[in-house]
This record gives sequence, structure tokens and C-alpha cells, in this order.
Amino acid sequence: MNTFDDDELMAQLSRLAGELDAVPEHVTAAARAALSTRDLDSELAELVADSAATEPELEFELVRQGAVDADEDRLLSFDSGDLQVELEVVRDGDDLTLIGQVIGTAPVDCLLEYGDSHRVALPTDELGRFMVDGLSGGPIRVRCRSATGASVSTAWVML
Repeated sequence: MNTFDDDELMAQLSRLAGELDAVPEHVTAAARAALSTRDLDSELAELVADSAATEPELEFELVRQGAVDADEDRLLSFDSGDLQVELEVVRDGDDLTLIGQVIGTAPVDCLLEYGDSHRVALPTDELGRFMVDGLSGGPIRVRCRSATGASVSTAWVML
């Protein structure tokens, strides 16, 4: 008779449950779609400039593939018409510092979303400037809400 410790037993049970009663793919797809629409009122601030892109038509590919020079600081500009978000990514080895400014309207609150589900409040000064230290590479976006209640999110970019 096999004897398992608690961790081994739980791993076996988890594996069996995943095989015998797996979540159907259409349920997982529906859950992802629902999460992606949780802020439909937010206007998209599109990426209009990226210092990592050498040609305008390559910007989309660079953002999606994360093909950036790891030794260079990176400048990103987003525009939604009424609001612009300027970001500078400063590299120090594997650590990243994000320096930014919201231009066009005074933000009431801003939020940095990165990785799977990490969120960091971005306190801004009277000029709309903010800074975050200790980030690592991966997808990010900035979300801001103005005093009038307007909500803007930048497109996701890969750092």
C-alpha cells in the first residue's frame, strides 16, 4: 500500500480533479471575456510614440513582442484626445523605474496595472507627475480618472 504525505496527496487529488472534472474551455474563455470588459466606460489612450520603435509601422510589433533594447531608457506617449500620458522607463539592471506624467486634465486617481493582476496606486503631484520604483519586465498599463469622472486607460505595453 502506498503512503503519501499531505502535500503529495493534495497534488494527486488536484491532478485527478483537473483530469476528470476540468473546467470547459468555453467557460474559461467567457470568464476572460468578462474580465476584459470590466471597465467599458474607460476611454483608450492609444500608443502614439515609442522610442524603442525605429519605424512607425513597427511600433505595434515591438509592443506585442517586447522587442526593446534592454540597455536604453524608453519613452512612451499615449493619447486619448483629451488626455495624454507620458512614460519614461529607466532601467537599472533587472529593476525598472517608471516615471510618468498625465497631461490635459488633473487626475483624481491613477493606477498602474502590471503582470497578472498587480495594481499600484500612483499618487500624482499638482502637475500630474508620478514615479514607481522596483518594477520588473512584463505587460503594464496606466488607468486614470479625472475630477469630472472620465476614465482613461493606456494600451497595454510590454516592458
